[in-house]
Amino acid sequence: MRTVLFLVNLVLAFGCQSRSTTESSQTQSTKAPVSRDTLCFQQVLQRDTTTLRLITDGTKATGYLDINPYEKDRARGPIQGTISGNEIRANWDRSGEGVTQRYALDLTLKADAITWHEGERVEKEGVWVLKQPGTGYAYVLNKMTCP
Repeated sequence: MRTVLFLVNLVLAFGCQSRSTTESSQTQSTKAPVSRDTLCFQQVLQRDTTTLRLITDGTKATGYLDINPYEKDRARGPIQGTISGNEIRANWDRSGEGVTQRYALDLTLKADAITWHEGERVEKEGVWVLKQPGTGYAYVLNKMTCP
């Protein structure tokens, strides 16, 4: 009888221990910190407005960029890329004048702004890249409260 009780207790102990370990790992994975954040930026120069809504999630970045110059053709579309430190390498599916083209963007996050350069572009493997990276017009969009 003692042997049977010992075996039952042994089975219960291992059964509970196994379940506890499983539950513990599930609890830890659901309590892992989530780094998802939504950031909004805007630049207004006279009547020209550029806005960026950026969603960061770990090393991934997605969002929507809208460049709206006054009385000129608007360019807008989704962006997606990867984050490394304060740099974001992204592709922007730019729609404007009835055409959609993929543009490479190198964005830099600062404490209260986001920046990137724009200038002459050339097509490489279906993506429009800056001919001279780091030069040209510098967009500087200030951080704002998301609407």
